[in-house]
Amino acid sequence: MFGDPRTFIVSAIFLIPAIVIAVPAHELAHAYVARALGDETPRRQGYLRSWRNWFSPYGVAAALILRVGWGEPAPVNEYRLEGPVRKLAWALAGPAANLVLAVVFGIGARAVVAQVGLVQFDTWVQAPTADLAYLLYALYFFNLAMFAFNLLPIPGLDGWRVLEALFRTVRPKLFFDATMRRREVWTICAAALFLSYFIGLNLLGWVMSPFFHPAATLIMGTCQGYPGILPCLP
Repeated sequence: MFGDPRTFIVSAIFLIPAIVIAVPAHELAHAYVARALGDETPRRQGYLRSWRNWFSPYGVAAALILRVGWGEPAPVNEYRLEGPVRKLAWALAGPAANLVLAVVFGIGARAVVAQVGLVQFDTWVQAPTADLAYLLYALYFFNLAMFAFNLLPIPGLDGWRVLEALFRTVRPKLFFDATMRRREVWTICAAALFLSYFIGLNLLGWVMSPFFHPAATLIMGTCQGYPGILPCLP
């Protein structure tokens, strides 16, 4: 997972600007779409007033170590978001914001690469002229990783909210039980992720690949990972 320590540290440093942009974009998209749909809870509870409200320490740590992350969710009263269409719009707002940013930074990275000549970003090359390309790629990668990770169907993530919007009325007990046991679900996922690295399986990259790989191929013309994670199908 970690590879060369120096490469891992340098690549983490390049991720810091990406975290500063991607996390607020994701969470504020949720908040503003909820407001547009009639829920003023994010504004009333002061969520929009300070950047400190948007970052989760655990999410930032995960971003630096695992190359995926999350923010502090906006307080939203889901009962004000009546109907599956409104709930879908709210659930997909965060991933959509990250996908748009990934497109913008991906285009920028491709333009710089055309001048610098780099083709591999899942390793690190000592070349001062490549710094801008790596920075743009880090911004592209982390936004796309936020998009793909948050679409996973795990309680607490946007992918689960999408499933709830579509199927909660059909299987209410299933969704209630899963939500009540969210901590246990996350514990199991963390244990599976930890154990996977001992057998040489990049489980996180594998589960993200159905969302990451096609989007990356469309944006960059190819799918490359980042030092520490490779969410690209063979």
